[in-house]
Amino acid sequence: MYRGGLDATRRGPPTAMFWKRKKPTGPRSEPRDHHYAFAHVVLRDVCASDPLQLFAIVASPEQERFIAWLWELTEKRVGKPIAELDPKTLAVTTCRIGEHPAIIVRMPAPEAVAEAHLVGLLLTSVPESASEAPASVAFRYFTLEHGVNMDGSARTVLCEWADGVHRNFGEGPEATESAFIEALAGKL
Repeated sequence: MYRGGLDATRRGPPTAMFWKRKKPTGPRSEPRDHHYAFAHVVLRDVCASDPLQLFAIVASPEQERFIAWLWELTEKRVGKPIAELDPKTLAVTTCRIGEHPAIIVRMPAPEAVAEAHLVGLLLTSVPESASEAPASVAFRYFTLEHGVNMDGSARTVLCEWADGVHRNFGEGPEATESAFIEALAGKL
């Protein structure tokens, strides 16, 4: 029982004071603000506002400038400049998954649970005429997130954002574009 003062029975050197302790070097306990906001909020919101325009810009020579603009939006959303990651490590691929046009975004390497390895956007319906509103375009938005097993080992988690809800499908595939694309094809 503690009665104040020092414990005379304790042997060995004193433990380091809290301000002299080394910071933990293990996995981050919280996702980085910019990483999370880009993958889970900003890119999804921009797609929801006009999916056809997003797909057209990503498939154009303007892709690099557009991605830089998305990072600027992310900085505004978070309220501070990006300091903890390199946005230039993001990579974008366009492809088709079944009959659906798709964009696969490889995020900067995740370091915490809920940070995404990959993001997948799929157009699932396109208006039959140019006069239809962009809101009639349907899309699906998937993330392959970093997770941790009970024993501390790394894993991936396949998730989808739909109707403002984050759905967790559980164990995900390997964090490669080909495995992610195959998993998405299984969800269509």
